[in-house]
Amino acid sequence: MWTEQTIPLGDERSLHVRQAGGGRDIVFIHGALATGHDWTAPAEPMARSHRVIIVDRPGHGLSRRPRLEGTPRDQARDILAALERLGVERPLVVAHSYGGVVALAMAEAASNGLAGLILFAPLAFPELRLVEHSILAQRAIPVVGPLLSAVAEASRFDRAMVEMVHKVMFAPAKVPAGWKATYPWHAVLDAAAMVAEGEEAATMLPFSPAGTIDLSRVRLPVHVITGTADRVVEDEGQGKALARLLPQARLVEIEGAGHMLHHTHPQALRDAIRDLTAAPAAA
Repeated sequence: MWTEQTIPLGDERSLHVRQAGGGRDIVFIHGALATGHDWTAPAEPMARSHRVIIVDRPGHGLSRRPRLEGTPRDQARDILAALERLGVERPLVVAHSYGGVVALAMAEAASNGLAGLILFAPLAFPELRLVEHSILAQRAIPVVGPLLSAVAEASRFDRAMVEMVHKVMFAPAKVPAGWKATYPWHAVLDAAAMVAEGEEAATMLPFSPAGTIDLSRVRLPVHVITGTADRVVEDEGQGKALARLLPQARLVEIEGAGHMLHHTHPQALRDAIRDLTAAPAAA
């Protein structure tokens, strides 16, 4: 069902995508400590009526980017360039967690070229974040960062850390056995990929201009979906605050839901896609 290709973008850049289905274009963007694999199960039913494109964000999975060029705007530029080469027209962009700020950067750069955004538990504003800034951000330091990642990979420190993070991500639900069985450990724990994670964590340090999107340029419909029990991205200061600032935003808050809403509450994805593809503003 899925076809895969890596699109060269020059200067050590490429974007790996998986596609299925036909019809209106929907692009899926993953969050931190993941690759495009994270969207496979939630996105697959959408391919019955849409053309589904799942990306590995630059620096993750099979997509490549140079060192120190992983800001949300850097990633947005590469994703938009690859989508243009694929002939994707005015896609609906669906993103999770850190993928949310990348999707917002895409809208900042090219709102007229997108049909809308669906953001699950989005990280939208720079803030101090315990795990990312205490463990990962140091990986962005030239020379020292790659050495830290190599040691953490060899000692299995990163494996233990990611196992712990998975439980927090899915809480209060349990980590699904099927999701865990297909999790791409080799790609996520690769030392270079963890350096990329560190660079992205550094872009979201408080007051970072790299992680601050000009929301006045986000001129398209946006659905923001949050969970009240999210222990990774606090919904009040991120998703709910974002929805208040965007004039075309709609907020869906799911009581008792955690961070991995696209897995635990798949109906929310179906509803948002139905609403946005039917809306005149997205036509």
